[in-house]
Amino acid sequence: MVKSVKKIKSTELGLRIAEKFFPDARKNPATFRHFNEAMNRFKECDDKKSMSQIKKEIRICKNYWHCYPYHYFIYGLYRTDKQLTTEELVNYIPHFYWNVLFLPHYFPKKFSLIADNKIVTHHFLNALHIRVPKMVCILFNGKLFSQDMVQMTFDQLKHELTNNDYEKIFLKPAIGSGGKGIFVFHKNNQGQFVTYENIIFNENFLGTIEKKSDYILQSGVIQDQEISKIYPESVNTCRIITENKGSGARVVCAMLRMGRGQNEVDNISSGGICTNINVNSGKFGDFAISYDGEKFEEHPNTQFAFRNFKIFRWDEIQKFTIEATCKLPFFNYIGWDIALTPNGPTVVEINWNPAIDIIEMTSHGLREAFDIKDPDYYWKNMGQRI
Repeated sequence: MVKSVKKIKSTELGLRIAEKFFPDARKNPATFRHFNEAMNRFKECDDKKSMSQIKKEIRICKNYWHCYPYHYFIYGLYRTDKQLTTEELVNYIPHFYWNVLFLPHYFPKKFSLIADNKIVTHHFLNALHIRVPKMVCILFNGKLFSQDMVQMTFDQLKHELTNNDYEKIFLKPAIGSGGKGIFVFHKNNQGQFVTYENIIFNENFLGTIEKKSDYILQSGVIQDQEISKIYPESVNTCRIITENKGSGARVVCAMLRMGRGQNEVDNISSGGICTNINVNSGKFGDFAISYDGEKFEEHPNTQFAFRNFKIFRWDEIQKFTIEATCKLPFFNYIGWDIALTPNGPTVVEINWNPAIDIIEMTSHGLREAFDIKDPDYYWKNMGQRI
């Protein structure tokens, strides 16, 4: 019975049924929440197209993709300043199509742990000589281990922190996304590592979190000064999605993520903002955007102007990312979070299921970028995963 249900779920009929219940608040809490927030913005908007035009455009998107275009509201395509042709409208990929049809078609489930667990990610990339931040230690099952997986005491860890002159350290849950659960500690004048919320990194602190998750402790990334000028409080990373199929590896799309308002993480879901990066020229888009649809021609904290700025050392970042992609051939698509340091690009994190919401909002859709010529193909070939 269970096998039969799973088989139906992977058929076109099963997918059609699943689409009717998407987004599910339990299975897709983020999409469900963002859609509700978007509908509130839609109701309050005083600059909407006529209802007849809105209904027509929704129908165009639905007929093309064969799923409801929730993104139409999330991206604010109903606004009068979004006068789009039919081709421009259908260039935006719906959430259901991306998350349930397109990505799963290429998802190598047996290799998912490489990207899902930050401890595994670090060791795997490090073994491939792909530059990553230095690992100080890991907290696994309540015990401390060195990078070489030798058990250590807190006194040994304290000695490591003191002797290596770390100014900042990042403690990250081994499994998690969106910047949730990350602690950023700064060394104070007394040699203690303390967060801006006055949480002290000590043995008692580790005792309070060890039952919540496994953690990886990494040295703070020192970003290139040109990137730091945009916003200095967070490590501002390039989210780059690469493709590696028969024709070789390439960068499909990219954006720069930045913190704001004294946030020390750049994740969009944690209040950050982002701007599009033209993959050919390395130039920023005209504005940055938040997940709430706010637009900024300048960074709200530093007044850095985005328009016409070319990201520093973009050719080097792109070359590094493509070379790293070629070393992970089992991922047809992968999202890279790349920080630029004085010593070159470094991988902060990888994602096998990168969200495209914000990149779509700043790049006017990604269907052409991902070369989706026949939307029906992924409906009919869900069971034929690559």
